[in-house]
Amino acid sequence: MFDVSSPSDSPSPDGQFQRHAGELLRFLTRQLNCSELAADLRQETWLRFRRAQPGEIGNLRAFLYRIARNLVIDHLRQLDARAPQEPMDEQLESPMPGPERFASGSQQLAQLHALLQELPPHVRKALLWNRLDGLTQREIGDRLGVSESMAGRYILRALEYCQSRMDDPS
Repeated sequence: MFDVSSPSDSPSPDGQFQRHAGELLRFLTRQLNCSELAADLRQETWLRFRRAQPGEIGNLRAFLYRIARNLVIDHLRQLDARAPQEPMDEQLESPMPGPERFASGSQQLAQLHALLQELPPHVRKALLWNRLDGLTQREIGDRLGVSESMAGRYILRALEYCQSRMDDPS
């Protein structure tokens, strides 16, 4: 007996793939919940199918689904790898300022130091004794030989001057 099938009777690789293309697309869409991505992975499935050696393919449908499933797994792994990291636990965060904040703080400190030098000595002393040494207005008044309320005005004057100049350095 003769084999009556001609080479044109056996489906081409494209034809073989096309028989399963629709169901592959539906499978990928269900897996990924995105029809555009499913279409991309179906195309990649076709490319990998075309690269396969004819001898490695036993059951064509199973072979195509294995390729598609592996592509889905690869895609999901890539998403996990790119997933935004969880915010750091507050206990792990450093209490130290970052380099930008440190530099900015250093500049502000230098500016404040220069502004304090512009104040009259008794006003500067009143502010520093109050803020750095923790003295009360009564104690500052006693040291400067002025009333408690005058010591309070000195502190307020120093604060207002420094604040206005820090906000508007011109």
